[in-house]
Amino acid sequence: MNFLTQYKGLPKQVYILSISRAVISMGMMFVYPFLSLLLTSRLGYSEMEASYIVVIASIASTLGTLVGGKLSDEIGRKKVYVAATFVVIISMTVAGFFASTHLVILFIIVTYLVASSILPTVSAMILDWADEGNKTECFSLMYLSGNIGSALGPVIAGMLFYSHMPWIFFSMAMIFFVTFVLVLCKVQDIYVPRKDTRHLETVKQVSQIRIVLQNPVLLLFTICLAALTLCYINLDFMLPLQLRDLFGLDAGSKYSSLVWTINGCVVVFCTPVIVSFTKKNHPLFNIGFACLLYAVGFSLYGFASSIAIYMMAVVIWTSGEILISTCAGIYIADQSPETHKGRSMSLYEFARGLGRLTGPVFTGWLLQSHTYAATWFIIAAICLGIDIVIWFLYRNKHR
Repeated sequence: MNFLTQYKGLPKQVYILSISRAVISMGMMFVYPFLSLLLTSRLGYSEMEASYIVVIASIASTLGTLVGGKLSDEIGRKKVYVAATFVVIISMTVAGFFASTHLVILFIIVTYLVASSILPTVSAMILDWADEGNKTECFSLMYLSGNIGSALGPVIAGMLFYSHMPWIFFSMAMIFFVTFVLVLCKVQDIYVPRKDTRHLETVKQVSQIRIVLQNPVLLLFTICLAALTLCYINLDFMLPLQLRDLFGLDAGSKYSSLVWTINGCVVVFCTPVIVSFTKKNHPLFNIGFACLLYAVGFSLYGFASSIAIYMMAVVIWTSGEILISTCAGIYIADQSPETHKGRSMSLYEFARGLGRLTGPVFTGWLLQSHTYAATWFIIAAICLGIDIVIWFLYRNKHR
């Protein structure tokens, strides 16, 4: 119960924005887990062609995050939120009418570009309403809300994918409309944009890049984090294709949604438990153990023939995901100067974005000459290789 009572007494706007964050995550997870299935099974693209389109969508998402954060500082949070949400509603509504044509790809890319700009805007609005005494609780509530939305989205989309594809897009438009009304009517923007500090920001960004290049440990860890994300992204790209080939398009799409439902439930219910048992460990120790969990979970997909084993693997690699998500940012911050803590967090997002961009292309290339099982074994081997590097960094730290 202590886990729940810590969220009492927060500003009303934080609760509304957390609901908004859950709905945004739900909407984005309507489409992304099924994108590879849509491209290959519905639109007739090959796995390699689909991987390039997924990369383009990932690039759009990364750019959207950067643009959204910049605009929310320059012109105000609520203005960016309202404008971006309105564009998403229009784009997804139109996409529903073109769900069976190649034109739908354009609307999906536009949606991910614009929808991703909402995420840093919501985080900034929550930060505006939080204070030093409740900042952790505010952001923790947003994190949990986002995962609940991410768990519910694929469930609904999985039921619609096979027989009611247009309603995936129509439903996404409707739930974004809910957040549009909530924030427009219930959340006041208390942030006042400051004067342009573009030159100062550029200097800080260059300084952070130099810090990374001059710190071999931080540079090596950033590469490892990008490689881990490259492995993880195959749960979005390759796993739905594998489930489709094993169980058919209808059942495969529903099993894909079940994967992310279990993932979201494990994140929501197990994060406090896992953190309580591991918070005294060094971040590198936890991340090294997470690499092992990734290797075990991913390798199971090379052996699995029953859906029960597929779902058991979800619990294993999700536990690793929790450890990486809660420890990687802390380690990067510890390796950066006190004056660059904010920039060090952007390095975490950059590493993850790099992995998301390169993962589908790498896997698409492997699938041209390897089976799903062989590809999962290669990915598991990469995780073990990263684990060796992480343990090397950990041992050097404690010599």
